[in-house]
Amino acid sequence: MSVSKMEVFDNWLKEIVFPGDVYDFVQQIRDLKTEDQHLREVCLYTNQFKYHISASDRPDDEGYLGCQVTARKQRAGEDWNRGNDLPDGPFTEETWRKILNAIINYELVILSKFTKPIVDTPEDIF
Repeated sequence: MSVSKMEVFDNWLKEIVFPGDVYDFVQQIRDLKTEDQHLREVCLYTNQFKYHISASDRPDDEGYLGCQVTARKQRAGEDWNRGNDLPDGPFTEETWRKILNAIINYELVILSKFTKPIVDTPEDIF
């Protein structure tokens, strides 16, 4: 018996929250199954952003994976939350990895340009 795309999607989500319970970290927004397709939408939250991931499985094509990011807080002077489209494409592991890499990229912060001065320390201290 073959594994459905939604079972694969569940396994991918389990991998990113291992060893915890997926639904302690992932909010399921929609799980709609019709004769024509199975659509699942989930959200992942960090301190600054909400990541909305859509997955669909249609018997007549390869399916779809996509992600959007929205800031959880408005910037000073703005009355909207900024957001962007992240990678999307066919329901493949390659698309999933692109989405994960984009999420990691969004969460990275630039290192300070300040560097600690090098101080000569006597060898016998260590």
